[in-house]
Amino acid sequence: MQGAWPQHGVPLGAPQPGWQRPQQPAQRWSSPTHPGPRTDLLAVLAIIASATGTTVLLGLGSIAGIVLGAIALGRIRRSGEDGRLLAIWAIALGGATIVGIVSMAVTGVSLFTRLIEQLGPALGV
Repeated sequence: MQGAWPQHGVPLGAPQPGWQRPQQPAQRWSSPTHPGPRTDLLAVLAIIASATGTTVLLGLGSIAGIVLGAIALGRIRRSGEDGRLLAIWAIALGGATIVGIVSMAVTGVSLFTRLIEQLGPALGV
């Protein structure tokens, strides 16, 4: 049983005589000194403008969102700030809204002219 006990008679894993745990300074939580890249303000404004262009200001906000998103992408590329996906989504949402508005307008005009063509003889037009 000589391998189970060290030479000094202290069991394995027990602290050796004269051994002291090194003193470590108390670690306190602190906020990070550099939290990371900031989100570009134009990217945030672009997604807000595109969202309002979809819901409230049909078309106007979408155009503003596309323009602000494109400008934000250029600024983000130069500065390294965060917000690239916001700018891309603002451009995509604004573009989809513009395409939807144009297609609804074309469909509406087409249906209106077809209605006038069908009712024209009855109305004397």
